[in-house]
This record gives sequence, C-alpha cells and structure tokens, in this order.
Amino acid sequence: MNFKQKIEAYQQNGDRTIIDDIMQAVETDFLRNSSRERVKDGTQSGGIRIKLADHHEYIAYRIKAMQELILRHYRTEFKGAPAMINEFQRLLSLIYIDYGIQFKATIYDHDPWMYWFNLTPELFEELERKKSKIKRSLGADDYKVFCYLFDYFREKVNDAQVKVNKRRQEIQETAVKALEYALKYVDTEKSEREIVKYINKTFSSKLSDAEIRRNGLRRIRRDKINYVVKPYFPRDNCRVIFGTSKIDLTRLSNGQKRFLDNIYSLIDHDRQLNDFSGYTTDTDGEARIKRKYIADKLGLREDLVRQRLHRIIKMSQN
Repeated sequence: MNFKQKIEAYQQNGDRTIIDDIMQAVETDFLRNSSRERVKDGTQSGGIRIKLADHHEYIAYRIKAMQELILRHYRTEFKGAPAMINEFQRLLSLIYIDYGIQFKATIYDHDPWMYWFNLTPELFEELERKKSKIKRSLGADDYKVFCYLFDYFREKVNDAQVKVNKRRQEIQETAVKALEYALKYVDTEKSEREIVKYINKTFSSKLSDAEIRRNGLRRIRRDKINYVVKPYFPRDNCRVIFGTSKIDLTRLSNGQKRFLDNIYSLIDHDRQLNDFSGYTTDTDGEARIKRKYIADKLGLREDLVRQRLHRIIKMSQN
C-alpha cells in the first residue's frame, strides 16, 4: 500500500500500518541527513529544509523535532558544586589531551587549557572500560579524585537518563493519540503534500495542548489573540468571582452575604487542591469562577446564579 492507501485503511478499518510506519521513523537520526539545511524563512532563527524518501517520514520528522524540543527543557541539569564539575572536566581533558586516551564524546565548549564534554551514559561506559589505562596514566591522588567524581556524576547522568526515557515514552504515547485524531479527519483526496501539512498542523496542535496541560498551563483566546497562561488564585475571593475587589459587602442583605460565603468556601476548597477545572482566567492567568460551575456545586439554576451576582454588583455600586 502507498501512503494514501495506508491512511484510507486506517480510516476504514483501523489498520495501524501508517501509524507504525511513522513511529518507527521517529527513531531515525535526521541530523545525519545530508540534505538537512537551515534557510532564511523570515523567522529569527530561520527554518529547516530536509529531503526525505517517503511522505510519512516528514510527519515523523515533525514528531522527532517536537519531542527533542520538549526534552531539551526537561533534561536534568547538574546542580552540583561548580568546583566538582570543573575538576571532573579538567581530569577528562587531562586524560583525553595530555595522555591521549581517546573516548567518544561531544565537546560542547573549550578554552586554551581544557575541553568541556557532554556527560552521557555512553561516555561513562567507555570510561569504565578504559579505567585500567587511566589509572596507569593519572597519579594516585588524581585517580582517587577521578574515581569519586566518576561515580558521582555517573549516578546523576543515569538517573537523569531514566527520567528522560520515561518522558520520551510519554511524549510518544501522546503523539500517537494526536496522530490518530489527525489521520481520522484528513482528506485523502488531497495531494500527499497537503495531507502531510494537515496532519503535521493538526497533531502538532494536539501535542502542544497536551504539553501545556501537563505543565499546569492553559491556552485561552481573548480578542482573537491566543495566550498561554499559568492559572493562579488571587488572595481576594471577590476578584475570583467579579474580577474586582471593589464590592461593598456592607450594602448586601444577609441572604446575599450567605450566598457569597458559599462561593467563598467553594473557592477556598479549590485553592487548597490547586484545582482550576471550574475556572477560566484573564490574560495574566488570574482565576475567574464559572457561573455554571457555581450553579452545579450549589445546586442552583445557572440563570439564578447570574441574576444574584448581577444584583450584588448593582447593590454594591449604589
């Protein structure tokens, strides 16, 4: 089956060949593709152009790019003492440069005296195999320090890698769900290029929304502009209900005060749980309770809640 036929097979009978093809291609090292180049496209950093053999690979490439972007911000940075990091990099440079014990590693920075190596599980595995040679080259004091720092940073790197692998799996599971949605609705009468463009745009939006929710953020739209905000509860519950603190409670009847007290209790409960499911926000992320949510929680009609709140505003302004 060709690209379109595989999508049609998924739409008609749930055949997952197209999804399997895409997710297998995600494991491709696209950085090694000789056609990959950065071009000027009007953005600050420029765009990437790449030539791939099959249409599904362009979808896989987008998934891989988004995955690595998310993981770039997720990877654990070493927060040990700078002196420890500097000393370990000094010893690695001594081993690599002065004693000529070569090991495969990415050098991300250097100065006239030393290299700075990316610390990866593969690097530590290779250093482990070369320990006897390293021991013969380093003096006893340096080797003792090397072994201590080696064990310390290997544990940090391995712990970080476990977390990254777990996060990568979560991202791919989310990507599959987003793909299922995009593939379900794409029009196979379109050209292959249009199909790829639609799928990439649709699943990218779904994946981005899932990542926003995972990080406790939400996307809102105000005046035709999209915002990504971090919801929070202001200290004053009046702001959560009315968007302002200028409510004169002394003008309200006892029944109105009890009504507000019930809403305050609801807000305080949600504040403790950090639960924003019954709230919208302004463009700064400040929580605003939904009238329907109040009605559902207090067992009232939504129109009655709106009327009561409107009358409270009106009475406090008179």
